[in-house]
Amino acid sequence: MSLFFVFLSKAKDIVMSAVTPLDFDDFENKGLLRYLNIDIPLRNMYDFIELSRNGIDKKSLLHLAKTIDFDLNELAHVLHLSERTIQRYELNKKLSTEASAKALQLAKLYAKGENIFGDLDRFKNWMEHPNMALATKKPKELLDTTFGFQLLVEELVRIEHGIFA
Repeated sequence: MSLFFVFLSKAKDIVMSAVTPLDFDDFENKGLLRYLNIDIPLRNMYDFIELSRNGIDKKSLLHLAKTIDFDLNELAHVLHLSERTIQRYELNKKLSTEASAKALQLAKLYAKGENIFGDLDRFKNWMEHPNMALATKKPKELLDTTFGFQLLVEELVRIEHGIFA
């Protein structure tokens, strides 16, 4: 095989890994969709981007809040919206791209947590208690920043692999 064809084969592998990231978990994505009560296929990260751009409607957002036991104040804090703004939205009104992306991140985190803990209630309980690995903060307190989400995902991966701080 010529060097050119080897190069093309490697280039294809790189492109495919960009479209289908290693952390793309179909089980967690089905949980995410269940939390939002929406029925669309999410095959790769580009589908998440498109869903964020198209917007999550208020009805889906409220379904997520009910599923993960968030009150309106907690939800507003995570989405960086006021409670009043969320209250004024009609049920079919779409959230902004940024708020939709945060809602998707939140649903994806809880789906991952449910998958790792084996039960959504156990994960919700974990989110409510101070954690030494998180500087004695409650995991739920870290959801207002992207870095907080990242830290929680990293901690969940450690738990999944049996590495406890």
